[in-house]
Amino acid sequence: MKGPAPQPTRLKILQGNPGKKKLNTLEPILEAGIPAKPKGLDRFESREWNRIMKALGPARVLTKGDAGTLLVAVSAYSQLKRCKAVCAKGFSYETTSRSGTVLRRLHPEASLLNTATHQYSQALAELGLTPSSRSRVKVLPAQEPASGIEEYFN
Repeated sequence: MKGPAPQPTRLKILQGNPGKKKLNTLEPILEAGIPAKPKGLDRFESREWNRIMKALGPARVLTKGDAGTLLVAVSAYSQLKRCKAVCAKGFSYETTSRSGTVLRRLHPEASLLNTATHQYSQALAELGLTPSSRSRVKVLPAQEPASGIEEYFN
């Protein structure tokens, strides 16, 4: 697919739809909410999940359906941290060939670090956690408590 990914209708409305493009009136609308933290996260993933929840929870920009994007972000963060630890002493290592020549090789983790950094950055942008993406998102106002029939169904 060429060009940027299409934005959700709700985001276009919050941003003011500057291009005056036709809005998708049949797009599903997910209620704001905090996704449950998955079981089995490692320590880096768990800490990053908590950090992101602390940042985005009060802003009410997440839905329970955003768990997958969050999982991609925290997994990439964990991989990034682990690769950085391996590459802390350098991105290459020395080895000796069969003929006795000393060779310098790139750590496999060096290229994994690049991939993890890119995945992490993209996931953060999807969640509105980069400076440029944050400037395009407006925080929803706090909801008044539900009453009557709304309370029954909630």
